[in-house]
Amino acid sequence: MRPSLKPFVLAVVVATFAATAADAQQPAKATDEQRCTGQAGVTADAQAAACTALIDSKRFSRQNLAILHSNRGIAYGKAGDYDRALADFDTALRINPNHVRAYVNRGNASYARRDYDRAIADFGQAIRLEPKAVAHVMSRATVYEAKGELARAIADYDQALKLDANLTAALTSRGLAWRRSGNLDRAIADFDQVIKLNGRDVVAYNNRAAALADKRDYERAVADYDQAIKLDPKSALPHVNRGLFWQRRGELARALADFDDAVRLAPDNAAAVSARGVALGAKGEFDRALVDLDRAIALEPNNANIYDDRGNVWRNRGRFERAIDDYDKAIALAPDFAFAFYNRSQAHYLAGRFNEALADAGKAAALNENAQALSLRGLIQEKLGARDLAIADLRRAAALDPSLAQARDALQRLGETR
Repeated sequence: MRPSLKPFVLAVVVATFAATAADAQQPAKATDEQRCTGQAGVTADAQAAACTALIDSKRFSRQNLAILHSNRGIAYGKAGDYDRALADFDTALRINPNHVRAYVNRGNASYARRDYDRAIADFGQAIRLEPKAVAHVMSRATVYEAKGELARAIADYDQALKLDANLTAALTSRGLAWRRSGNLDRAIADFDQVIKLNGRDVVAYNNRAAALADKRDYERAVADYDQAIKLDPKSALPHVNRGLFWQRRGELARALADFDDAVRLAPDNAAAVSARGVALGAKGEFDRALVDLDRAIALEPNNANIYDDRGNVWRNRGRFERAIDDYDKAIALAPDFAFAFYNRSQAHYLAGRFNEALADAGKAAALNENAQALSLRGLIQEKLGARDLAIADLRRAAALDPSLAQARDALQRLGETR
């Protein structure tokens, strides 16, 4: 999942655009100026229509016209119409190349469309025009992180912290980026600093616990999860995270107890419900698992991870067609979802459709080369009679993970013991 950027930022510069408190409480009396700035509590369509009326009125100077186009772009962006939003931001910037909010909002729209390079360029322009605005630096860092350029994201978080040394959002984001890059000590140091600044920051305890668990410092990890729960006993998040910790440790009973607590605290939280579903599936309680995962999908119908999780339950139950249908949905929602390709490959393999399995295993390996994907592709190559290709994949898998028994056993079966 991608990190979040700030929502679209309104430009309210013209004095006549400013709404009074009384006006804001009476939308029926709002003027087009107030509707265009979004101050009157109107829908995105009404905001766009008001901006269009003002643009067509020909009453405004070039500077104010740029603001009108920018605000209409915001309305389109809020409605999810990013093509029209981008066109308006382009127009605003042609009129006024120094209109910072238009760069910021065009960056937001490009980010939403996964056009990361354009978003980075626009946030860079905003930084050039307002070098001390930490929000612009944080936005660019977020896009770098979504693009997988962790070193550049960390450099921007460093810059944000130079501007505001106590910015917990930057410390948290940098800590998460350090963790993703494998530098657990620096991640933990950032989370330590967040906790030093605010000893009641539940998210910081959760994040530090996860990094400590990665480092196999299990005692301290559990202590942090416990502290997070103590600080906010009504929050589902620490229970979900501690449950995931127990599940990775193979302690399903303790994991399920935490997931039950999380669902009790937040019955409409898809993360809690799906986590319990996955744990029930791992326990072999497939019917109960499917009830939870069906519920999670109803709560978040565009979450590719939950479809993938439900596909795994169907696959483990031997219902390969149902599994493949769920993996198809996951991939449609997230075309670069390597695990969904890997899991669909397994389902095709178990169903005896080796050519389809080979294509998916190859896609999984291309998206995220790892021992499991290469080992699976090697097994499929073996089934298809491509012995040399199978051996090449299995050797590569064994080199990446010497403990992977599947690859090691297959090489022995193929007479490759070197």
